[in-house]
Amino acid sequence: MIKRSFALLLLAAPVLAAQTVPPPPSVLRPADAAIIGGALAASAILIPFDSRIVEWKGIPAFRNSPGVHRTLSATAFLGGPGTLIASGALYAAGRIAKDRNLAIDGEAALEAATISGAVTFMVKGIAGRARPLVDSTRADDFALLRGFRGDDLYRSFPSGHTTVAFAFATALATRLSHRHDASAGWAGPAAFTLATFTGVSRIFYHDHWFTDCLTGAAIGTVSGLAVARWHERHP
Repeated sequence: MIKRSFALLLLAAPVLAAQTVPPPPSVLRPADAAIIGGALAASAILIPFDSRIVEWKGIPAFRNSPGVHRTLSATAFLGGPGTLIASGALYAAGRIAKDRNLAIDGEAALEAATISGAVTFMVKGIAGRARPLVDSTRADDFALLRGFRGDDLYRSFPSGHTTVAFAFATALATRLSHRHDASAGWAGPAAFTLATFTGVSRIFYHDHWFTDCLTGAAIGTVSGLAVARWHERHP
């Protein structure tokens, strides 16, 4: 009887151990769902105001200012394609300097931008929203799956540039914060400022509605957080 009980305990030990050791946390958290859900809920509420928001481009102080145009044109590039270039540069610099952390920073930023870009592409195709360039008075012009039909004018929601910019900023800032890097105090805020101005530029040039940029920022933020967590778990 004692031998049998001992044998049963040995057999049950792995199961008991598996139950007592908590599994590692997922790279996606409930808070991430709250970020996406909050952005979608806010967008649903704000869509009726999108047409009014894009009208600020018509204010002469903005429309006629060369400085505004130069700044927003630069941030539109830096926050969109520029983030991919910056990610690659960080990775290359890290490899050349044999700085593993710097290389992984670039890798994580590029992965976050790629993942968020893929998600954005799918949502754009499904939502089929017309850009303000089509008709700046029709912020409610959605058509299911229209974005997959080949016309970029109907791929407004969400903003890809804003998504990628926030993915880059979040991945970089989170990585720096996790390892208490001295540059975290300025690099993170600078990246998020650039990402914000990227969204502003997309609205200014009537490429996107405000709610496109809001949702894009949420997708990018969650992608950046997830990738940074994955790299933290797999150093």
